[in-house]
Amino acid sequence: MKGSKKYGIILACLALIACLLAACSGNGNEKPAESEAPAATNSGTSGEDNPYSEPMEISVAIWDVEAAVAEIKNDPIVQEILKKFNITIKPVNTTWDDYGQKIQMWAASGQLPDVFAIDAIGTQYQRKWVEQGVVAPLPDLAKYPNLAKYFEAPDIAGLAVDGKQYTIPRRMFPSVDWSALDRVVYYRWDLAQAAGITKEPETWDEFKAMLDAIVKADPEGKKITGLTASQVKMIGGLFWLYGNPVATSDGSGADFKWIKEDGKFIPAVFSKNALPALQNMKEMFDKNLIDPDIALTSPELAYDKFGSGKSAAILAGGGFLNLDNAINTKRWVNSYPDKDISEHVKVLKPLAGPDGERHHAIFKTYWSESYFSGKIDPKKLDRILALYDYVLSPEGKALINFGKEGIDYKVEGDQKVILDKTPHLEKYPATGFLRDLVAYETADRYEMNNPAIAHEGLRQDAVDYIDWILNNTKVPDYDIRLTYMSTPTKDSFTVFDHDDLLNVMLSKDPVEKTWQKIVDDYKSKGLDKMIEEVNAKAKEQGIE
Repeated sequence: MKGSKKYGIILACLALIACLLAACSGNGNEKPAESEAPAATNSGTSGEDNPYSEPMEISVAIWDVEAAVAEIKNDPIVQEILKKFNITIKPVNTTWDDYGQKIQMWAASGQLPDVFAIDAIGTQYQRKWVEQGVVAPLPDLAKYPNLAKYFEAPDIAGLAVDGKQYTIPRRMFPSVDWSALDRVVYYRWDLAQAAGITKEPETWDEFKAMLDAIVKADPEGKKITGLTASQVKMIGGLFWLYGNPVATSDGSGADFKWIKEDGKFIPAVFSKNALPALQNMKEMFDKNLIDPDIALTSPELAYDKFGSGKSAAILAGGGFLNLDNAINTKRWVNSYPDKDISEHVKVLKPLAGPDGERHHAIFKTYWSESYFSGKIDPKKLDRILALYDYVLSPEGKALINFGKEGIDYKVEGDQKVILDKTPHLEKYPATGFLRDLVAYETADRYEMNNPAIAHEGLRQDAVDYIDWILNNTKVPDYDIRLTYMSTPTKDSFTVFDHDDLLNVMLSKDPVEKTWQKIVDDYKSKGLDKMIEEVNAKAKEQGIE
């Protein structure tokens, strides 16, 4: 790639055949998810020497885990890895709509699963979990070398509390430049051309003109709407890019970043550049360039709209991996069996903003984290960490991402050459779950010899896109230490900017009036006091 920034044991005993019952939040009414794995054998290791001789059932809460675990019976690779560690997985289902509430409820009632996923870093409840022993600290990681190396990244190492780590972040990117892949807009270039557009949009005006043309022409007669989004949480990842890119956040409420304006640090969301971005968004909504039902969106609903031609564009996470799987494989090929998606759908390159610069959403190098119940048995935690360490190892990565050497790929020099052209997630449908349970490592999937993006046309588009990003976009200045900084007011202060953006979008009042009400509400919750505290602490620490 171009750009300087782009950078066992087999078991001796028989594993039990397991029916993996879906756990619930306590009402006993949720449907079970089942997974079967054939018995494991290990002819070379005695039970006494095998550290994994004791079978372990591990309860896991991660988004839509029931469906993922149900696929294990169809995935020989995941079966092999789970047999290696003598693990069966008990799914505790959460969805994108309820995960935060469920996990906080389980934490309060002492019913947390062994391992759970949530984006909680910097939140007040995450700090309480640590203080009150709700989540377990990690042991010395020397026993897990691949995991230990993972913690060398500065923004991950910096999460330690009194020298101990309490979470394993899901690293996504080698640098923040790759954040561009986590908020992308897919759009119907074929419909744009049918509506008379001859040039791919490079500015906000051109993007708005394209959406307007598609909606008015409605080339397929489907009453097409403009831009939708897979989650309301994501809208700030696009609309703040109009002149206020540092305001982009992950939706957790605690990820807000700070900039220096008029001599003091303030949350970028409250910059003087916020109003033009909000006005631009409101104009798009009022002119029917945004799906009027965007407030009611969900991933499946939005993917269905775009994949069936009822939405001209969609803002989503997951970059080209999501475009290939959620859009192409699950929807596009059914709606448009005779149309190659790579010839009809484009991914919007970051648009030039008012300052002439091309910016993309800015996140940390990770998103969301694994936590472990404070009640977990140390032996079980050790088993989980051993599994995580393997998934992060070269051997584990190769197996999960490429499959079996000699069957799915062969090695020529330093390259892996694909032998089986079957889409990887079709042949091994649970590998994505196991990989993503540990980390969202993305960079190695943006290579032409990696089959993670099964559609080769989209894979080439993906490689070209990230190369373009690394060479043509700019990450503005900000200091991540201010985001991590703890002060009395800041520790309980949240900024759910997507809710604020939605309020502005749907309000009947002028943007200035609506936004002032929002700012005044934040002031009543301690905004000014938080700013004072952060600036005083920044001065003490020599942050300028």
